[in-house]
Amino acid sequence: MPKIKTKISNFFSKLSNRAIVIIAFIAIIGGILLISSDYLEGKKERAYQKISLSLYSEENDNTPQNLEHQPEEEPYVPTPNPSGYLGILTIDKIDLQQGFFDKNNTHNNVSENLTFLSPSNYPDEQNGNVILVAHSGVTRIAYFKNLYKLQKGDIAKVEYKGHLYTYKIDNIYNETKDGNVTIYRDTNRSTLTMITCTKNDDTKQTIYIAYLESVK
Repeated sequence: MPKIKTKISNFFSKLSNRAIVIIAFIAIIGGILLISSDYLEGKKERAYQKISLSLYSEENDNTPQNLEHQPEEEPYVPTPNPSGYLGILTIDKIDLQQGFFDKNNTHNNVSENLTFLSPSNYPDEQNGNVILVAHSGVTRIAYFKNLYKLQKGDIAKVEYKGHLYTYKIDNIYNETKDGNVTIYRDTNRSTLTMITCTKNDDTKQTIYIAYLESVK
């Protein structure tokens, strides 16, 4: 009997030692996994924070950069005027730049220049109407030959007494060519009216109505 007890005791002793080793091993592995999980999760969280902060910083940086790099408005530099024009009409879209004389000047006629019609107001008159007339076609004096290319929203500029008057086209319409022109405009706004023959139609004339946008 004592021998049997010793064997059984040794068996349980060996079993207990093995179990302790296994449990300890499992505990160590579990601890390592837990620590690794916390470390990886923390690293992942820090990475997301860095990306988030980076994006936020870029958003904050973009706004002042955009404002800072907006092109400044170019100052107005008068066009040289050796001919003594009263004013100069410029329409960049059709590469037109041509001067016109005052109403009573002998060169103020459609056979030589842009014509500044006598019913016109001067550009600096409030709610006035600057009316300019010129030929279209293919001759040397056909200053309005490309006016037909203009559309609503296009810009025309008039230089007058050291200032630049910028107009935007608001309406374009045709009328019968019978020696008379009816100008339809808002009389509460400063206006530039340009009149010429209608392209490919000798019986019509085209009227371009533009309203003042700014003065420099």
